[in-house]
Amino acid sequence: MSKRMLWLVCWAIPAIVAAGEPRTAPGGPREIRLPDCRIALIRQVTLACDRPGVVKSVEFREGDAIEARQQVVLIADEVARANLAIAEKKASNDVDVRFSEKARDVAEVEYQKNVEANKTTKAIAPLEIEKLKLAADKGVLAIEQAKNELALNKLAENQARAELATYSVIAPFSGVVTRVYKHPGEAVRQGDPILELVNIDRVRIEGRVSLADVRAIKLKHKVRVKLNDPDFDLPEESEPFVGRVTFVDVTVDPVTRETRVWAEVENRDNILRAGLMAEMVIEIAE
Repeated sequence: MSKRMLWLVCWAIPAIVAAGEPRTAPGGPREIRLPDCRIALIRQVTLACDRPGVVKSVEFREGDAIEARQQVVLIADEVARANLAIAEKKASNDVDVRFSEKARDVAEVEYQKNVEANKTTKAIAPLEIEKLKLAADKGVLAIEQAKNELALNKLAENQARAELATYSVIAPFSGVVTRVYKHPGEAVRQGDPILELVNIDRVRIEGRVSLADVRAIKLKHKVRVKLNDPDFDLPEESEPFVGRVTFVDVTVDPVTRETRVWAEVENRDNILRAGLMAEMVIEIAE
């Protein structure tokens, strides 16, 4: 074989091999497909009361929708409300301050008049003048003391209001009631579960990727999700959902050599129900 023929063969073999490999256009997206992902809830809490008592009212039942910051449970709070009413009355009473100001004004006027009169007659002993001055100074301090007491009463009012708030259970976010553990008239201890609240607006898609692919996945990469449950043929399986990668584990399973990857997607019409399986495709820009 001549050198020219040998050169042509060596050139042609790599070209043929390269022509048989799939190639991605420069700058185009590359996809990592995870067929067996599990759908999980992101926001699910069991609400409890901060103090023991008797349940006065439970405003919702299973299946009811709740708005964020809405009261869902109330513990009997009559004593706490009475304490708050007393504290509010004390905090609004400034009689001691006004009385101390009037007493200070009287003592100051008496002191000044005696000082002026003593300039001409010298009839008042210096010790009496000093006593009048001390009485005027005492009036100033009495005002300060009265204002301090009023400030303490306002703090006591805030404390009573904060204590009253502990008798209510407030929803931390919008969601749906999935379970009610306690009903009106039942006794509860501090920390006893009363109501379970779930938010279904967004769900988490939990999958696993091989060690070879995990380096390419970054936070906020776009994902496409579809239902893919092997046990059911659901009509919603054709519905696409779009989200972003929110978590890439820093550890690797020593057996499967895989890493956990999570994404969050908007759960339109509650199609993606927790516990079902889904397929997730992660788009990675080359």
